[in-house]
Amino acid sequence: MEIGKRYKIESDSLNVTVFKKTIPRNTKKENWKAIGYFANVKNALMFLVDLGVNETGLKDLRTVVNKQEELYKLIGEL
Repeated sequence: MEIGKRYKIESDSLNVTVFKKTIPRNTKKENWKAIGYFANVKNALMFLVDLGVNETGLKDLRTVVNKQEELYKLIGEL
């Protein structure tokens, strides 16, 4: 399942894996690099929320925290 343009989640009998799309400089072929392994989809999604917060640079802390809490609540309702 792709999450946006840069991430995807896959699962097997043991793990849920989060991948990030990478494009090496020497080629134009996109690759998917595993960046996290989780016991369930909920934890994988929460990881992506936290990753998204980290990528914002925390410019507006109140807005970031509110969005993070909103997303956690949505994930919890799944």
